[in-house]
Amino acid sequence: MSARVATSPATLWLSCHVQYACAHSGACCRSGWPLPVDARVVPLIDAAVSQGRVRTIDGNPRWLDESTEAPHGTPGLFRLVAQACVFHVPRGVAAASHGDDSRHCGVHAALGHEALPASCQHFPRVCLIDGRGVRVTLSHYCPTAAAMLFDHDGPVEIVRGPDAVPGIFAPEGLDARDELPPRLTPGLLMDLDALSAWERLLVQTLAGPGAPDGTPADALTTLRGYAEQLSLWTPGSDTSLTDAIGALRAGDAAPDGFSGKAPRADRGFDGGPYRLERQRRAMRLTAAACRPPWTWPAVPADLDDVDREFVALQWPTFGPLVRRYLAAKAFGAWMTYQADATRGLVRWLQLAHDVLRVEAGRACGAARRPLDRNLLLAAVRQSDLLLLHYADSLAVARAL
Repeated sequence: MSARVATSPATLWLSCHVQYACAHSGACCRSGWPLPVDARVVPLIDAAVSQGRVRTIDGNPRWLDESTEAPHGTPGLFRLVAQACVFHVPRGVAAASHGDDSRHCGVHAALGHEALPASCQHFPRVCLIDGRGVRVTLSHYCPTAAAMLFDHDGPVEIVRGPDAVPGIFAPEGLDARDELPPRLTPGLLMDLDALSAWERLLVQTLAGPGAPDGTPADALTTLRGYAEQLSLWTPGSDTSLTDAIGALRAGDAAPDGFSGKAPRADRGFDGGPYRLERQRRAMRLTAAACRPPWTWPAVPADLDDVDREFVALQWPTFGPLVRRYLAAKAFGAWMTYQADATRGLVRWLQLAHDVLRVEAGRACGAARRPLDRNLLLAAVRQSDLLLLHYADSLAVARAL
């Protein structure tokens, strides 16, 4: 699948993300990631550096690293100083020399958003482009995006919003416009109307208006049941797949068009030793999918004790937040095309839930205190660092 489109169709967001704007926290600048620089901005930055309008943090005028790690077709990467972009201005450094107090990117402060490379302009946006338009979700590794998830009040809905990236006509992301629709089952494709209905059902069940009560695990159990039921749908009946999905949302009995009977969802699937072993498997699977040179630490040996002491009692309190996090993983998910849109996508949501629970335990264990907002926010950020940035999504999809 290609990474760029030539048109800018309708753009959809989740209501908890639609007001996103960069708050210049600098987390992406300090990540230590290779930061590709597209040829478009090299003359702009070169001229600004030579004229003294933009300075590197170490005073060395060489800012472009012509590394073999640079993506094909790009001239290089931003040079890193102490694992941060050479133009990142730490707090406390004289603003007059490098930018201003509100922007800690020297390039952004002096030259504006349009002078940033595409990779910087896009982060933390994660875009899926297909025949329905552009869907934009956010990486919560970005502290601003994570805070929006925590601070959102009320249900989450799919809404129309601004272009994915200000000033960018065609966003980068997973472009599936020339691909077949996602799979319903290994031998059967969905149509795009049904895909949209299924996506709305996922978001609705997890965090939408009138979402059913219960824990995140309860919502995932419901979605597992829905996915199993949809796997029994057969074409050629009087009931379209879109109508069948609507019947699930309404809680109606399965209409004509389903063959057989879906297995009853096991509502105890999140209990006790099974849950803990599933979480360990989720972490092993995701860690194994990390792209070199990235790695991920092993599950803490004392996870069971830490979870029992610091996480388990507080977890229900943060249920609405966790459900919003999962809704953000369901909307515009690349897994829709890389795995399949029903069982595979629900497995992805379960994986995200389990990774988050382990990272919550890791954060609580390090702090030696019960789960609170700050610790869960740190866990959300770490979970997305692993799921969206370090792990190869295709490798994860194959493992699912």
